[in-house]
Amino acid sequence: MSYVTGWGEQHARNQHSRIFAHQLDPNLPNPPAGSLAGGPNAALQDPYAAQLLAGCKPMFCYVDDINSYATNEVAINWNSALAWLASFLADQSDAGAVPARSCAATYQVHGAWPDGFNTQVTIRNTGTSAVNGWTVRYAFTGDQKVEQAWTAQVSQFGATVTARNLAYNGMIPPGGSVTFGLLGKAGTLANPAPNLITLNGAACTLS
Repeated sequence: MSYVTGWGEQHARNQHSRIFAHQLDPNLPNPPAGSLAGGPNAALQDPYAAQLLAGCKPMFCYVDDINSYATNEVAINWNSALAWLASFLADQSDAGAVPARSCAATYQVHGAWPDGFNTQVTIRNTGTSAVNGWTVRYAFTGDQKVEQAWTAQVSQFGATVTARNLAYNGMIPPGGSVTFGLLGKAGTLANPAPNLITLNGAACTLS
């Protein structure tokens, strides 16, 4: 179980919140992707967890239910730590792991409607050598879902979208580019453009 929404095959969805309370009121949204639940708590301070999990082993004292504030609360003290760690890891490419960015990425929304959207991503090779085989990744910041894609093999794992080349478009020469598109299902949250797109693990300059 991942205690971060949208991260992992099995992750928290119903964190304790008065704002993101979809479990109790369908008119309200679920917690946004990337929010961290408190996680296992053997003290079981709330009545819901105490009744359901009495006698649980410490690391199993967790329930993904909005009523469990002892195990499933969204709070600033641990989400601030998660945000700091995520920012630190994202900065490592700028600190020397990737000394010079050799790609530029453009994310364009060509259409949006109440429950869906149409986007196109273009990756340009700004380096001096050809890219032979490419994998592009970025993450949705809400609860969007990929429904259809073209000119790439596109999959989604949690919030992360991964696009891989097809047999005929795996080579990107210096100065060349590749484009793929997708149709997505819009969720209940905002649908901004991603602020990090990577090519084969290296961050691209956004344009």
